[in-house]
Formats: sequence, C-alpha cells, structure tokens
Amino acid sequence: MKKILPYLLLIALMNGLPVAEAQTKKQRATAATDAATVSARKISVAYTDGLKAYYTANTSQAINIFNGILLDNPSHDPSHYMLAKIAIDKRYYTIALDHLQKASKLDKNNIWYKVEMAQLLVESEEYAQAAKLWEQICKEKTNNEYYLFSLAMCYYYMQKYDKFIGIYNKVEQLMGYHPEITEAKVAAWLAMDKVKEAANEYDQLIKIFPNNAEYYLNAASIYSSNGMMDKAMPYFQKAAQLNPDQPDRLQYLFSYAMDNNDRASALDNLTALFKSDKVQWEEKRDMLGSYLTRFADAQSAKDAETLIGYELARPNPSADVYAIMGSVCLKQNKMKESADWFEQAFIKEPSLFASFFQPYVKALTAINEWNRLLPFEDEILELYPQNANAYRLLGSAYMLVKDYDKAIDRLKKALSFAYDKTDLHDICVLLEESCRQIGDEASAESYARKAASYRN
Repeated sequence: MKKILPYLLLIALMNGLPVAEAQTKKQRATAATDAATVSARKISVAYTDGLKAYYTANTSQAINIFNGILLDNPSHDPSHYMLAKIAIDKRYYTIALDHLQKASKLDKNNIWYKVEMAQLLVESEEYAQAAKLWEQICKEKTNNEYYLFSLAMCYYYMQKYDKFIGIYNKVEQLMGYHPEITEAKVAAWLAMDKVKEAANEYDQLIKIFPNNAEYYLNAASIYSSNGMMDKAMPYFQKAAQLNPDQPDRLQYLFSYAMDNNDRASALDNLTALFKSDKVQWEEKRDMLGSYLTRFADAQSAKDAETLIGYELARPNPSADVYAIMGSVCLKQNKMKESADWFEQAFIKEPSLFASFFQPYVKALTAINEWNRLLPFEDEILELYPQNANAYRLLGSAYMLVKDYDKAIDRLKKALSFAYDKTDLHDICVLLEESCRQIGDEASAESYARKAASYRN
C-alpha cells in the first residue's frame, strides 16, 4: 500500500496540471478584458468631462482633457474631433484641419468628419480641395441637397459655372422648381456670357406655366439688359397680354426708355406706373426724379405736375407728395402755389421742414410773404437754434404783421449770431426800422450808425 500511494499521488498531480494551467490562461484573459474595460470606462468618463468643460466655456481645461485622452489612446477619434472644434472656434484652421484629418483616418465611415473638413476648407477659401471632398461626400450621400449645394458653391467660386449648373439641375430634380435655383443658374449662364441659355431657363418654365406673366418678364429683362431688345419685346408683349398693369414690366420698359433717351416712351410708362395701385409712392418718386433730371426743362415740370396729380387724387396721400408738388411748382415759378403745397406738407408731417425749408423760403422770398413763416417758428428754431438767417427771417415776418417788439427780439438774436459784414449791415437796418416804428429813436440811431460802420 505504501508503494502504491506515491504512484496514485503522481497520477493525481499529472491529471490536475492541465486544469490548473487552463485556469491560469482564463484568469489572464479575464484580467486583460477587465483592464481594457477599465481603460475604456476611464476614457469615457474623461471624454464626458471634456465635453462638459467645452460646453461651459472652460476651453483650456477641455484641451488638456482631450490631449490627455490621446496620450492614453492615440486612436480616440472623438478627441481629435473636439480639438478640431476648439481650434475652429479660435480660427486656428491649420491645427483644426490636422485634427480632422486624423479623426477621419481613424474612422473612415464618419461622414461628419469629412463634412467638417470640407466646411473648414471653404472657410479657408481652399475651394479646389473643398470641392474634391464634397464630391466624395456626395458620392456617399447621393441625394443630400445641402451637400450638393455646398459642392455647387465651390464650383461657383472656382468659376466652373458649367459644373455649378449641372449640380443645380440635379438639385432641381430632387426639390422641384424653386425661383432661387433658377435665378442662380441664370446668374451662372450670364457669368459665361450665355444670354440665350440664361433666358432659356425661363423658357422651360413658360412651357410648364404658360400663363405666368412673371416668367415672360424675367426672360425679357435678361435680353433687354444685354442690349437685345428685339428678342425682349415679344416677351414683354406677352406679359402685357397676361397682366397689363404689371408694375415690373412697366418699370423695365421705363428704364429701357430712359437708357435710350426715348422721352415719349418713358413718359407713357411712367404715367401707367403713377396710375397703378401696385406701385409704392417711394418708387414713383425715385422714377420721377430720374425723369426730371434727364429731361430738365419746362415740359418735364409740367409732366411731373400731372403725374403727381394722380397721386394726390388717392385717399390720404403721403405728406411727401405735397412737398414734391411744392418743388415742381417752384420749378415752374408758381411761387404762391409752391408755398401752399409746402405748408400742407409741413402741417401733415413737421419733420419734412428740414428737407424743404430752403425751397419754401425761396417761394416766400418771391412773393414777399414772410409772415407765413410764423406758424412754423418752433420748427425753424428747433432746426436752426443759432442761425442768424433764421432769426432774421422771423424778424422780417414779425415786421410784416407789425409786431415790432417780437421783430426786435428776433433781430437782436440774429445780430448775436451773425459774423458776415453784409449780414450784420442788413440786420442793423431792419432793427433801425423796427425801433423807429415803436418810437425808440435813440436805439434806431444807434443801429443806423452800426449799419453804416458795417457798410464801410
């Protein structure tokens, strides 16, 4: 028995060795897995802390955390991405691009890294590189409108207008008709001096929407603005048939007539525009100003008076309309009417006094009715609180209504602000006359001597 026991123990040991060895390998694998899990968990916690720091504006802390993660795990692409975002915020585009390229190499399937890189290249005006990247992105995501638009804009900046148009055609197939898309393609065609192709964009729409006057008008404007009025006129005529009172058509024709010095046509279209309810007064006023400047004669002023009459016939016309009529009457030397129109404008909108005070005074000077200034004394003094001429005008106005005390007061203030000898002389003469009117001969003589001294 004693001899057998050692053999039994040996067999038992031999049988037990593989089990012990297997347990050791399993334990080692488990330990390795546990270590990896701990490391991943540690990185996850650190990355979360980095995000918190970034989004609470603790940028320096965020940079340290993300760089720390990369020291432990250089293949952690999200940390590269966040460091790129921080660099972009600081406009360190070279650093940002380096991190994005590393992130993209680590995760080749992450579209957002590529998009961020492409956007950064556009921001850096590296349009050729950006275009290559957008092309790759568009192959991966074939029907994404934003990516296609981004690629198209790179082509536009690179002046590859044919490629730009090709991309916009694809976008149009995806999205359907949008005026912005058509306008962009038209601009690209015109950049290549291809007028017919630009107009053809609207020809295609006309086939689908034959009763839309706007498309005819847009095609007409392309031809007319490029000196092809013979091609534009059929479109204008069709637009007129569909919508006779369309303001845009009339404005195009007015502009064309003005450019070609065609006075009769310009007036016809301007008259139609003034009669239209669809055109704002401000637009009419600007066109009327162009007409009066181009044809600066007595007839143009008469034309303007007729045109403004249409606006005055509308309910509650703008105060500005009255003021412009005052200016037109002034051109025709209708001084009393001019003053009347200006006063109606000032009563309706006192702020206009600043813009039209000088022509109003010119009208009053011609008819010698300074007393008409008195209802607007507050406006005049608010506008010209230290202006000698303003006080002299008011003094003259009070002299006309024989209120000599007020006249003297205003004229004394005029004297205090005047510095030109001629002005000083004239004010003293008025003060002399006013003082005599109230029987103050001593003051009158004093002002007479002062007037004489300024004259010499």
